[in-house]
Amino acid sequence: MEPVRITYRIGLNEKTTEVFDFNLDATNFELISEPITNPPNWTELAFKQCSHCPLKTEEHTHCPMALQLHKVVERFHETRSIDEVKLEVITEDRTVVQTTALQRVLSSMLGLIFPTCGCPKTAYMRPMARFHLPLASEEETVFRVAGMYLVAQYFLTHNGKKGQFAFDGLISIYEDFHILNKAIASRLQYATDSDSSKNAITLLDMYSSLVPMLLEDQLAEIRGFFTAFLPEDEVKAEVATNNYLEKAKAFALELETDLALAPIDSPDSDLPAWLRGAIEEEETKPANTPGKPDTSAIDAILSASSLSLSLESTEPEKPAPPTGKAVFILPDDEPPLKKP
Repeated sequence: MEPVRITYRIGLNEKTTEVFDFNLDATNFELISEPITNPPNWTELAFKQCSHCPLKTEEHTHCPMALQLHKVVERFHETRSIDEVKLEVITEDRTVVQTTALQRVLSSMLGLIFPTCGCPKTAYMRPMARFHLPLASEEETVFRVAGMYLVAQYFLTHNGKKGQFAFDGLISIYEDFHILNKAIASRLQYATDSDSSKNAITLLDMYSSLVPMLLEDQLAEIRGFFTAFLPEDEVKAEVATNNYLEKAKAFALELETDLALAPIDSPDSDLPAWLRGAIEEEETKPANTPGKPDTSAIDAILSASSLSLSLESTEPEKPAPPTGKAVFILPDDEPPLKKP
């Protein structure tokens, strides 16, 4: 079968357009990539290697994800994350055109590279890459990733294993992503001075941290779309939710390192207002509240990390929103999809 081709055309200005052609194996949807001559030291597997990486240096001299990131960052040294660019994504089925911030474009492109580059920890998202949706919103991301995970459980059940309708395995996958994002962000400190690629990683990490925490909240918002499937007496009233992912998406992200947050109840707390609201709302819920997210993920936000978020408004015509830094730490769990 012929490889599947997805093209990202990023117009930086009237004279410069960066083109990325991704050729993906039509059977397993793994990225088909030409060997890189003399890759830089920061792409070596042992350099800032992820703490949960299953690859061995005896078999893999270089990190497969870092090699692909090298091809990206080398072409954006002179850019800023908030630069407005014209994006055109061409697939076999459609063409998407939009003008937006460079960091959002790179984050979308990394959403295609990460699952297909050969990293075992990100391969779970390869079905998402197969049905790649450029610049997906947080609602689209939650819907697609939840659907993907449940289809995986269907296949597990048909293979004689016990699939699960709870999202524990999916949350574990995202927790692994957070560990990976921290390590990749550390690598990029040595790769480029530009913040565009670094902030693209940070944007992905924001979703890796917030999606598990607010998954049930987001699914409750779309429950009403499924009334045809649900007995009338089981359809619950519309759930009032605060769309914190939407609020987070309205901001640009600035990567900083080695930062710790002040306690949430401190007047010097660096947390942005929308995140403070999310945490305070969960803290006020009784422990047995149905659908309440695991508060350990929220508590962990208050821990220090080498990957942090600094939020600034991307809409200059509007008053700038409160700024802050949110640090996300999640525990390293057992490998996902292997629970009985």
